[in-house]
Amino acid sequence: MGAVDKADMINSFVECTRKTTKWYKKIFFQLIDTAVLNGSIVHRQLTGKVITYQKYRENLMRELLEEDHTPRRPSTGGRPALDNPLRLTARHFPCKVPQTAAQGSRTRRHCKVCLSGARRSKQRKMTK
Repeated sequence: MGAVDKADMINSFVECTRKTTKWYKKIFFQLIDTAVLNGSIVHRQLTGKVITYQKYRENLMRELLEEDHTPRRPSTGGRPALDNPLRLTARHFPCKVPQTAAQGSRTRRHCKVCLSGARRSKQRKMTK
């Protein structure tokens, strides 16, 4: 039982479960902390090097981040990043309609594409 208490004590110094609220996040972070602590103990026994737990965590994070990290290269091809009018006609972008005195406190949001003529007119038609 003493080893469990010591593991809990070591993990309490780097505990990140205080910042989460959902129970499944607490369990996830506790499992990750336990796995990192076990890895630290195995590393210490296999190599014989004594490094602090905090330093081991920092080294582990650095190695995990560097393993798959590839620096971004600026793109050399593709479309230019100019404002293309086709973009505005292909998608719907809501825009805020300014409030008028007749509306009072009510304002509505309308889609630019729908208001540009894609919708039918809002006038009444005479039927026979």
